[in-house]
Amino acid sequence: MRNRSRPIYGERRGKRRDGARREGGGRDGPKPKERDAPSLPRDPRQAALRVLHAVDTRKAFSDRMLEAAHASNDRDPRDQALLHELVKGTLRWRGRLDWILDRLIHMGLNQLPPWIRNILRLGAYQILFLDRIPIHAAVDESVKLAHEHGHPGTAGLVNSVLRRLGEEKDSLALPDGDDPESLAAWGSHPLWLVEMWRERFGAEATRALLLADNRAAPLGLRVNRLRGTRDELVARLTEEGVTATPARFSPDLAWVEGNVVPYRLKAFRDGWCTPQDESEALVARLVAPEPHERLLDLCAAPGGKCTHLAELMGDEGEVWAMERAEARVASLAMAVERLKTQAVHVVQGDGRNYTFPMPFDRVLVDAPCSGLGVLARRADARWRKGPEVLDEMPPLQLELLIAGSRRARPGGVLVYSVCSFEPEETTELVERFLAAAPEFVLESAAGYVPEEVVDEQGFLTILPHVHGCDGAFAARFRRT
Repeated sequence: MRNRSRPIYGERRGKRRDGARREGGGRDGPKPKERDAPSLPRDPRQAALRVLHAVDTRKAFSDRMLEAAHASNDRDPRDQALLHELVKGTLRWRGRLDWILDRLIHMGLNQLPPWIRNILRLGAYQILFLDRIPIHAAVDESVKLAHEHGHPGTAGLVNSVLRRLGEEKDSLALPDGDDPESLAAWGSHPLWLVEMWRERFGAEATRALLLADNRAAPLGLRVNRLRGTRDELVARLTEEGVTATPARFSPDLAWVEGNVVPYRLKAFRDGWCTPQDESEALVARLVAPEPHERLLDLCAAPGGKCTHLAELMGDEGEVWAMERAEARVASLAMAVERLKTQAVHVVQGDGRNYTFPMPFDRVLVDAPCSGLGVLARRADARWRKGPEVLDEMPPLQLELLIAGSRRARPGGVLVYSVCSFEPEETTELVERFLAAAPEFVLESAAGYVPEEVVDEQGFLTILPHVHGCDGAFAARFRRT
């Protein structure tokens, strides 16, 4: 699909060779089409089990499967809310659930078939975390699932394990030590990640970070400044029966209460808002575009930041939005069309080697990254990633940043951002870039974003356990 007001330029074919797919996709892309949706049962527990099994056995993306399920208008809203809660909650607390269940199963949890393993996780989450669901109901429904996906023996195992868990839930002793193994089980994160954070932040801050990652991440909606103000957006949401409150750091964003599906909102369909986290909404403020400038967003899909840049410059100027993957180009073009940002030009091509005939006043490189700053929002990502991600991503990030720097005019601004706070992708990468590009100097983020999110080195640094939103990092440079 093309943006009718602004054509798509560049390549039309070819697979993305660099693997630079943003983890989990964007939150402001098009509504999933039902014909493309995986077939999920109408029963929320059955559907939740299908998602958990897919994540466990083939590293599926739970967000995509949930979005496809939510796209169906014939599902009861209460069932949709329960499905969302069961999937997200079970994935967040999978590490702690596994630690508890493993002690109740003589052969060990990992020796069980994947279907039964995930039925036990699903039942245990309901027993331990959802007080509104009676224990007997959680057990009975889990046994029904075990009969369908196992045999009488495994159904009997599920019955005995979950009944015992229900009897002992109030006397369970959780790991309470500050060693990495205890923190990993208590805080439900992979051991490699906890070891890394504990060494860097200390035990107390790591514990707080684990808790922040296990919160239910709220939906943020960024107002389209071309349509009105944030207060006007809040008023429109109120008219739709949605409670929204202004965000703390971003003047453009409001937090929404409840399990709201964005594309079902009239405010969304009318182009009044875009789903975005507060940390993301600060990046465009750091770029600080001015009217009539020419901007480049080198990794633009699904369109949240490039459309924000156009809004901040009053839609007067040019924002060239580049994306390599054809499917993501389509979602980018749809976002631009929905928000009616005439300044945005969608370009399909590889940002590392695409030739532009003109320089740019400001360049944003919102690079693909590990996504370790958004584990509260993408609950399955922590179980899909390993430490190798911090070796794989920085070379691509540096290549993109150097490519973006070549497009900035003398005196122009370059901004690098990632949804991560790991040194390999942030401060260490900035040092490598400055060594490779001595014509650039670092500028402080102070004055462009609130001082609470500017660290002592002048970087935009957001930590989930400190700032209460997704983790992120951004650095601002100027070409001398």
